[in-house]
Amino acid sequence: MNALNAKRIVAKWLLGALFGTFLIALTSPLFVRSYVPSELDPLRGVFVLESGHFYRWRSEGYATTAIGPHGMPGRVGLDEAKRADEIRVAIWGDSQAEGVGVSDQQKLHRQIERIGEQSQHTIVALPLARSGDDAADWLAQIPRVEEALAIDMHVILVAEMVDLEAATDAITPAPPIDASQLAAQNRIASNVPAFVIQAARRVLRTADDTPRTLRFSVGPLPNPAVPPATLDKPETDWDAVMRAIRAASDRPILLVYAPRIQRQSLTRIVVDNDQPTGNELSEIKQAAQSAGLLLREVTENFVASAEKNHWPHGFHNGVIMQGHLNETGYAIVASEIVSEIERFDFPVH
Repeated sequence: MNALNAKRIVAKWLLGALFGTFLIALTSPLFVRSYVPSELDPLRGVFVLESGHFYRWRSEGYATTAIGPHGMPGRVGLDEAKRADEIRVAIWGDSQAEGVGVSDQQKLHRQIERIGEQSQHTIVALPLARSGDDAADWLAQIPRVEEALAIDMHVILVAEMVDLEAATDAITPAPPIDASQLAAQNRIASNVPAFVIQAARRVLRTADDTPRTLRFSVGPLPNPAVPPATLDKPETDWDAVMRAIRAASDRPILLVYAPRIQRQSLTRIVVDNDQPTGNELSEIKQAAQSAGLLLREVTENFVASAEKNHWPHGFHNGVIMQGHLNETGYAIVASEIVSEIERFDFPVH
């Protein structure tokens, strides 16, 4: 191969790489999530996405979420003065309650308000859920927001009962904020294209966001270390869990259990195997009732909807029914929440 041919090959390779990168950059909003700067919300005491931005999600669906005050997804405004006939409900949960996979008009808080309007109730639902949160996060924030946001009732959407077990963990203060690191992350989120950030994360981080070990040598992989035998998980003290949740507030607290469901056979739809059923679920319900909490489950409603081929969850990694709650699922949950709200005679402020 002479020097001229070598230069042509290199030039074509570089041109192809540039053209391919341009195509990916142009089409990336169709399949790559966006990255939005974060900030420490002084009221909630946690990191949230900055208000005024739009967060694009692409793993399930093609929704774009407007970020409102206090990092609330899908709520772009909130009147400081509460109306006399207004019922304010704080919505807590993880990504299942956050709802970035559906449009703002179909998110849980908006469907609650819309169903409330139909029954002549003025309900203002505040979406305070964050992806990855559990009971320890919710209980730490509840006392901080109640008075400032004039909350009348708390609703905790529970997709996995294990998230409630953290209620008995000691609430520790947030670690000190590294302002320079946060500023650097926000600069990257604001100035670097999302597809570049996503590509770097895929290379440098694993699926659970831990650092990935890169391997440049050739040859077979070493045998992985055999993990030690795990001990049986101790039984959960559900009475202690529910008492801890009740102690976080003197206002009504509603737990809505909304587990994933799956088709076991052509004629049978059941709750996912890793979720409590039968005697264990009865024990959890009894513990909640004894602690003065409301616990309602929407499993039967989910199954009834699925039997009509209206599944309440989207897809995860291509597996239908195993993703986050979708528009149908939120409508079912919202209807249950509003029916419970209507049972209360909230004082007029």
